[in-house]
Amino acid sequence: MRTCFLILISLVSLAQAQQVDSQEVTKNDVPNLYIDCHSCDMSHIRSELDYVNYVIDHRDADIFIMITRESTGSNGHAHTLSLEGRNKFKGMQDTLVYVTNQEMSKDDVRQTNLKWLKLGLVRYLTHTPLAQNLSVSFKQSKILEQPEDRWDYWVFKASMRGWLNGQSTYQSMNFWGNVSANRVTEAWKIRISLHGNYHEDTYTYDSSTYASYSRSKGVYALLVKSVSDHFSAGISAGISASSYSNLERSFYANPTIEYNIFPYSQSTRREFRFKYQVGYDLNYYNEITIYDKTDESLLAQSLEIEYSIKQSWGSANLELTGSHYLHDISKNRLDLDGEVSLKLFKGFSLTLDGNYAMIRDQLGLPAGGATQEEILLHRQELATQYQYRGSMGISYTFGSIYNNIVNPRF
Repeated sequence: MRTCFLILISLVSLAQAQQVDSQEVTKNDVPNLYIDCHSCDMSHIRSELDYVNYVIDHRDADIFIMITRESTGSNGHAHTLSLEGRNKFKGMQDTLVYVTNQEMSKDDVRQTNLKWLKLGLVRYLTHTPLAQNLSVSFKQSKILEQPEDRWDYWVFKASMRGWLNGQSTYQSMNFWGNVSANRVTEAWKIRISLHGNYHEDTYTYDSSTYASYSRSKGVYALLVKSVSDHFSAGISAGISASSYSNLERSFYANPTIEYNIFPYSQSTRREFRFKYQVGYDLNYYNEITIYDKTDESLLAQSLEIEYSIKQSWGSANLELTGSHYLHDISKNRLDLDGEVSLKLFKGFSLTLDGNYAMIRDQLGLPAGGATQEEILLHRQELATQYQYRGSMGISYTFGSIYNNIVNPRF
């Protein structure tokens, strides 16, 4: 009798265990995710994090996730992962920050993105039936002091690229190179670069050969001091030469101050910056200019106002820059740049991008004008009162709100 009783108890316990283990979780039990990340490998994320629903419109999301990044002083990236709860998660918000460095491969970076994405979701998943499948582990490691940096935050980089293409009547070649040294800390930003570019196009038409050349080179340096969480000051200076701008050589220095209404720590989500600059240029021209100058010293000032924001509804950026020479304020320029990407309603997105410039400061134009080849190939700066650029795009998506399946074929 006792044996039968023990067997009965064991069968009941096994049935209960099976009932718990076989508890099914449906698609309605797991949260809907919308991930806004332009630098992420979304196919990899959907393949590896396959226990949630991925929706194609942010309005269907229970958790809206935005991942943005900024360059670090070591040529890596600081990523900001923001999570915003909706529906039953309303009121839950989290922000995680992590860093990837330049030595990481693309796979290392996407694995790091996935790791932090999983960590950010833990808080939300504990409020769903998926909580029964969660486990927590901690890899114990010894906490070390900050290692000594023998490079003192300096990062050096050298790049070179060249390409060639052509056919029987046309040939084009371009060579570009850059050497840079950067040092970025919380208090200072230092950037020094040396660059050069050569571009040549050759055409053969009706037994005649036409060639066009474009050359530029220069040295650039930037020094910026972080004064407070809203204010910074610095100076940029350098030497440059450009066949396009009729500059044999130009020496320039630009002291600058900048004030950001929002703290710089919020720069991945919003900025409202005012930047004022006074500049000194000493120019030597390849050809005499339309103002009969072979060289001249110039003083100018400029004010730049920029507002940018990135939210779940989309993003927007607006920048207005005005400048003029101090010896003659009629020699001035006004630039307006704008870009907006809106998720107007379910499945429908609108993107607008444009630039308009009023130009009255072309002091370096050559008196002899430009050749036909330079005009057609835009190898020489041409006189103009304005320039503009614009684009518009719309997209509309409808159908299934889920986007969970990854199929890499073809």
